[in-house]
Amino acid sequence: MPHSAFKTNSLRAAVLLAAVSFATTALADTPSQVSEINGASTGLGSSHRFHSTDAALQHCPGDTIVWSAGGAKAYYMSGDAEYGKGSGFYACKAEADDAGFQPRQ
Repeated sequence: MPHSAFKTNSLRAAVLLAAVSFATTALADTPSQVSEINGASTGLGSSHRFHSTDAALQHCPGDTIVWSAGGAKAYYMSGDAEYGKGSGFYACKAEADDAGFQPRQ
């Protein structure tokens, strides 16, 4: 392939990638929706675990924020005595539920 053809194909690929990225962002209202449009499944991977309630709310505005600590797939609701205590993370309740987490009894 001649050098000029390689440069043309590279430019086309870059323009296409930029267009797809712009379209994805335009269709989504939250970072979570962008991730899902790009093929990520909901769950509680590191991109769905947050150090603060504010960060979680930015990810899923309007959802209830829960706290999970320890190795069990369980979470605490705001108002529970253990909410926000210990080593753990905040998450969106809908994503926690989808990932198989349950309210702590």
